[in-house]
Amino acid sequence: MQIPSISNTQPKNQTFQGNINIVNDLSYLPCKYVRKAYDSMAKMIEDKPFDLFIKQDHKNKTLNFIAKKPEDLGKIKKPFVKNIIQNAPNLDNGQYTEDLYKTVAKETIDTYNTMYPTYTKGEKIKRFFNKLANEIVEAFQDKDEI
Repeated sequence: MQIPSISNTQPKNQTFQGNINIVNDLSYLPCKYVRKAYDSMAKMIEDKPFDLFIKQDHKNKTLNFIAKKPEDLGKIKKPFVKNIIQNAPNLDNGQYTEDLYKTVAKETIDTYNTMYPTYTKGEKIKRFFNKLANEIVEAFQDKDEI
């Protein structure tokens, strides 16, 4: 077994690679539909800084789609978005198809993006200096401040 060398000279580009994680196990039907919709969901999350967790609650007969950063998974007060499909493991009457799973995943991802937007370092610096420039302009325009 070879261990790859760790180099500190690698570029520090900020690339996001969101993953789909299945927490615990899924029943037959949810597993079937997740498998069918997996490629579409993977394309939706591939450039995001958070992951999509799919978790089945056997007691309540629900399927949860959770968007959260992987390092915040066990932490309660960290931001996340959760969408639930009711009675998903029981019914196979055409209502629960892979299209429903794709739609719920897309809604979860889009809601997380709008509630908790992420910015690159360049965008953060640009926003900081734009805000600073606006405050300087307002200070010069206000004759009482000078």
